[in-house]
Amino acid sequence: MPIASDYTSVPIPSTPFHETLLAALRDHISSNNKTAFVDEIKRQFDDCDPKVVLTNQNALSNVLSAARNTSVEHVICIQDHPGVGLPSGVHCWHRDVTSTPTDAHRPKPWIDLDRDAVFMPYSSGTTGTPKGVMITHRNFGAMMNIYREQQRLHGTGALSPPFHRDTDKTFLLLPFYHCYGFALLMASLLNGNTSVVMSHFQPALFCDSIQRYRIRFVAVAPPILVFLSKSAICAKYDLSSLEFIMVGAAPTGRDLCEELHRKYKTLKYIHQGYGMSEATMATHMPDIVNGQPFGSVGKILSNLEMKIIDPETGAELGRGERGEVCIRGPTVMLGYYRNPQATRDTVKDGWLHTGDVGYVDERGYLYVVDRLKELIKVKGFQVPPAELEGILLSHPEIHDAAVVGVPDGDNGEVPKAYVVRADASLREEHVKGFIREKVSAYKQLAGGVEFVESIPKSPAGKILRRLLRDHHKSKSKL
Repeated sequence: MPIASDYTSVPIPSTPFHETLLAALRDHISSNNKTAFVDEIKRQFDDCDPKVVLTNQNALSNVLSAARNTSVEHVICIQDHPGVGLPSGVHCWHRDVTSTPTDAHRPKPWIDLDRDAVFMPYSSGTTGTPKGVMITHRNFGAMMNIYREQQRLHGTGALSPPFHRDTDKTFLLLPFYHCYGFALLMASLLNGNTSVVMSHFQPALFCDSIQRYRIRFVAVAPPILVFLSKSAICAKYDLSSLEFIMVGAAPTGRDLCEELHRKYKTLKYIHQGYGMSEATMATHMPDIVNGQPFGSVGKILSNLEMKIIDPETGAELGRGERGEVCIRGPTVMLGYYRNPQATRDTVKDGWLHTGDVGYVDERGYLYVVDRLKELIKVKGFQVPPAELEGILLSHPEIHDAAVVGVPDGDNGEVPKAYVVRADASLREEHVKGFIREKVSAYKQLAGGVEFVESIPKSPAGKILRRLLRDHHKSKSKL
């Protein structure tokens, strides 16, 4: 196995094997999307120089191709059917790892809690090249203490009856290679819960799991809310046990949430939280006790500090004023791996500059408006794409939608919508008319409407607007 300073890359889906792996490695785990292409995996291998890669049968071919001419010395494969032949040089997890007696005399590596990364996810790349986010043991320990206490006082512990490890099961749906999913896995282990693990989202299995295990709480990304609202599959299952949904990654529309409450009478709470990998998962979490207002992501968590600043001047702003959200505290990452300039640009005087625009109300609740780099600037006005997306998703004939800014000679930029139709009869003029009735003139879809099969999203559910903008540019050149 690797020494303490080496990274182990783990391009596998969410499985119970993660728990065994964590117990064995304890340190320097570099997560990887098991569906990534060869070039994407190779870029990560070149960046973090892993000595060991743990993968499964489905991803093995891509991993072996990516590992050529890199630092990788050992590839370990978890097989769905142990005993099936593996390529020469590839180790079998069941034969070579779990069946090998423990060497009690092997010296345990020394770990620096403040400098060694327990986990290194790669940032989603929605605003640039993916970077390794170094989350130390100290970062992660602090996050677990904060998360579990918040849930006990203001989350699942405040349900009636309170969430209990002997009677309730934790539904782990989000991918473990993402910081959000990894943290939920660790919290479940620390709480001693029985966990229900999904390797990837499967609509019927998702509903069946809620019905079979009487799931009361689930943490999801926004696309799951759209599924629960609009998919006919859900009506085939008893989802009445579901009481509390925690949403992260992207803003959630009011109309969508109201539709879910109408459809599922026992669903009491749909609340947003907020965070990012660079802050070890969460900085704000739902509060079901004190009446968290809709649209907010909660209050700053214990042991953390927050300020809102003017992104141009750096001056701190007051309540109700919109600016960049900045966070300081023990969960802020050590830095980006081998990228000191990006670290300096993101963490200044201990403050993590999130790149998100938000404001705080008089009660201390944070409202995240949008990404600084994603705001559409129309004739000097700022248009948050999330606002228009929330309206579009309330249309009964729209299954999914995304909005980006596209160049316009007179206005600088104008909004353009990409729409996944639920009804093939939906036309561009219908979509534009629907928006026209609900927003100011400068927010209209002057960039047009394009119908697509799907909206590109990261594993965490964030819209990959960069890909949509690139798509528009390529079409404009034709």
